[in-house]
Amino acid sequence: MVANPFCRFMLQAMWRLALLLSLIVPLFSAQAQKVPPLTVRLHGESRNTETDSFTSEVQLAFPDKKIRIGKVPIISEKDIAAIYPYPSPDGNIGVYLILDASGTNRLEEYTTQQRDSLVVALINGRVATAMRVDKRVTDGVLSIPTGFSLEEILVLQSKHPTVGKEKEFDQQKKDALAVLAKNHKRKVTEEKAAKKAAAQKPVQ
Repeated sequence: MVANPFCRFMLQAMWRLALLLSLIVPLFSAQAQKVPPLTVRLHGESRNTETDSFTSEVQLAFPDKKIRIGKVPIISEKDIAAIYPYPSPDGNIGVYLILDASGTNRLEEYTTQQRDSLVVALINGRVATAMRVDKRVTDGVLSIPTGFSLEEILVLQSKHPTVGKEKEFDQQKKDALAVLAKNHKRKVTEEKAAKKAAAQKPVQ
């Protein structure tokens, strides 16, 4: 039997539409679930006081001084396996970072070889805190005692389970993404309102 040319055309058109939708839907879904970027890096103090392409200068608050740190981090957000946020004494938020095997090994190696040096935690490129290496860390737990914003904690919760609540991760992720989306919507609304107000302001 010879297929009706019109029917064959319609089937081809429907197949192409289905293929297009299969590509578009994940794209919109990914955009809807997009979270703010977050980098969490631990850098070691450079023993070399001279300026070079492998180090950069940072200003510390405690102690109040400038030091040079290596540009290549000891630990990054890619090494995080789980988290445990906690309130810090200064009113900010700290986090215990549970590292994966690779991060655990690098942290142990560094704290073994670089005793009594400083390490600097950078969150999204800003200095969060500086800590002195006073012991060998073998358990793969890195504590960053301060410097996280609430939004940054939400980003971490959308990506990593909380220690002791691993079975609740799916719901934790869903809740964190919902709050992040709500915050993003509010920021967009506020930015539009500010731009509108600026445009309506009479020129002096």
